[in-house]
Amino acid sequence: MEVSARRGQSRTLAAIAVLATIAVVAAGASPAQAVPIQQGQSTLTFNPNIFSGLDPLGVGILPIAPAEASLGGESFPIAGGTVSRNGRRGTINHRGGIVFAGDNASVRVTRLRVGLCCPYNVSALVDGQRTPFLALGGGTFALRGSRLTYRGVNAFLTLEAADALNQAFATDFFREGTRLGRLRIRITLVL
Repeated sequence: MEVSARRGQSRTLAAIAVLATIAVVAAGASPAQAVPIQQGQSTLTFNPNIFSGLDPLGVGILPIAPAEASLGGESFPIAGGTVSRNGRRGTINHRGGIVFAGDNASVRVTRLRVGLCCPYNVSALVDGQRTPFLALGGGTFALRGSRLTYRGVNAFLTLEAADALNQAFATDFFREGTRLGRLRIRITLVL
């Protein structure tokens, strides 16, 4: 069966129109559409009250490279992820981590992953096993061009984190809901 050039041309144009519509949707016409993260850094500034409780236990908090100590906390380089154009949803992956280190025990918390919605938390590998480590609450965010910043996000220990720390250090100091500190996330999006 032979199809006329004109009819074939209209089918081709229809196919191109469908593909163009799909491309527009995939390119992020919606504010909830995920956008890749180009680079960034998150800083966890510790609650000073945490240290007053850790000192008698002989426990300190140290960075695991490439994370670095910063004034009153730790900074973690962002390894990738995606965030919605409106900043309300996403997953932000980090390199490095922290170690809670005592004389006879330690708990390594690495490969932090911030979930910006459902749940709003930080999961991590805790001694090699992925677990919810911090519950997040509050804070603000601002988007200026391709730069997105979250400030003043409170970070609270989860029940799983408190249990792991209490078990490692043979204490009951760590509690679900204890504010470990505040999180600030600065990222550059691929737009």
